[in-house]
Amino acid sequence: MQPIKIALFTYSTKPRGGVVHTLNLAEKLQQLDNKVHVFALETEKGFFRKVDVPFTLIPCPKQEFSSMEEKIHAYIQAYIDYLSSIDEVYDIYHAEDCISANALLEIRNRGLIKFFLRTVHHIDEFTSESLIECQLKSVIQPDYLLAVSKYWEDQIKKDYSITPARITNGVDLNRFHDGKENKKLCELSKQKFSVSGCRVLLTIGGIEPRKNTKTTLKAFDLARSHFLNKGERLVWLLGGGETPFDYREYREEFFHEMDNLGLKLDKDIFVLGNIPEDMIVDLYNAGDVFLFPSIKEGWGLVVLEAMASGLPVIASDIEPLTEFLEDGNNSLLESPMDYKSFAAGIISILEDNNLNKKLVSGGKKTAEKYSWEATAESHLAIYNDILNNTNLLTSVADKGFPDES
Repeated sequence: MQPIKIALFTYSTKPRGGVVHTLNLAEKLQQLDNKVHVFALETEKGFFRKVDVPFTLIPCPKQEFSSMEEKIHAYIQAYIDYLSSIDEVYDIYHAEDCISANALLEIRNRGLIKFFLRTVHHIDEFTSESLIECQLKSVIQPDYLLAVSKYWEDQIKKDYSITPARITNGVDLNRFHDGKENKKLCELSKQKFSVSGCRVLLTIGGIEPRKNTKTTLKAFDLARSHFLNKGERLVWLLGGGETPFDYREYREEFFHEMDNLGLKLDKDIFVLGNIPEDMIVDLYNAGDVFLFPSIKEGWGLVVLEAMASGLPVIASDIEPLTEFLEDGNNSLLESPMDYKSFAAGIISILEDNNLNKKLVSGGKKTAEKYSWEATAESHLAIYNDILNNTNLLTSVADKGFPDES
């Protein structure tokens, strides 16, 4: 099979799910003897981790924007201006988000490329008309559409009458593996985050509505009080959270509620932001239970990483998480807004050793079913179908893939 020249596009260099997906997919596609190049808007000085494929960082406008609409438009335009100026030609153009998809749409409409693909990780519920339009165009206008879960495949079918191809995410088991049996290693990891000797609740995703962070705050406060009454200390490590969207109001509400509860930063709650790549494994090793109460997800990459790392998981009982999480087997699942049940789950996992072991064992078995190698192979099969099947190329333009169900 001839090598394919593949261009992958993402909106950021920070460790958000779509960016993590892009980089892992790119590296595995290259290992399968293809020529891969990643394009990203440079929101930091370089990617959050070492990248083992060629890449180009497109400078983002450095300014204060009067609105989110102005910001997103400027980001798209920066992408369009750069891509309009390059001579390199690729066989496959694949966008991983709505910003780069809108840029590729314009490039296609100018006749500079023939077609492009887009992966939908999830669909946001925007209130701004311009953001709604941006997202809508990025779903209905690509020539080929992919989704990362059955839930979003079904939602896109229902809402847009488009049938995307479904390819699930993976996890790097060489990197994320169970270190919990090594008590000394875990204690050293806790020391790095200044939580030595504490029981540790871990969440990753930052402070934003979709991650349901305020519900986590209430659950943590209840569980913390339980252990405090027993003379034990429970703390919360909160990692991640870089996004192009503006959640300042939600963040302000979070910190206001934290103050009302009498909780202190860097004592009870540690808001870590983006974690340096060389400390991610330590972060998982520092945790004792992983809580993921999202109200909307594309897949839940960090849940797979947590399970692979030997952490017991409590999560929302929502699709698509229920596609790989099973209550009482590899996780505890609760209604997203039920903070009392989340608190009870935290307590149960930390006090019931048998339950803890069962969830850890089930989680590791689940994580072993997903690999980036398999994800890349599935993408490569679709790329080859597109390039080799003229009928497919002409019959499904703007309509995703044929419904084979």
